[in-house]
Amino acid sequence: MKVVKINESNIFTLLTRGSFVLTIVLTVGSLFLGSLKFSYSVLVGGLLAIANFYWLRSILQRTLQLQPDRAPRFAVLRYIVRLALLGIAIFFLLTYVGVDIFGLILGLSVLVINIIVLSIYMYTLKGG
Repeated sequence: MKVVKINESNIFTLLTRGSFVLTIVLTVGSLFLGSLKFSYSVLVGGLLAIANFYWLRSILQRTLQLQPDRAPRFAVLRYIVRLALLGIAIFFLLTYVGVDIFGLILGLSVLVINIIVLSIYMYTLKGG
């Protein structure tokens, strides 16, 4: 078994790839254990969470390139806009598309699950 060296340069890649894999695994698994609507909701939630993560990374990278006096306003404004659009998307998905709320929550949690697993992995490698 190959041990992957995790550092600042590849942690984003590991998180996003792991989140895609987890989204696919949960979606396929829910096809066998749940309904098609639940599986679709898991997939949509997972893709929404990953897109949100990419968008947050983009905002943070642009913020770090700004002058120190302009960075806080830029970051806060983008953060509020990102959360508002995410909230509108979730509202639209729940009210008009009719996704399953529990499947959507499970899908939105893939990144959190992946961060927890990666943290435990890194902690056990360092010897606790």
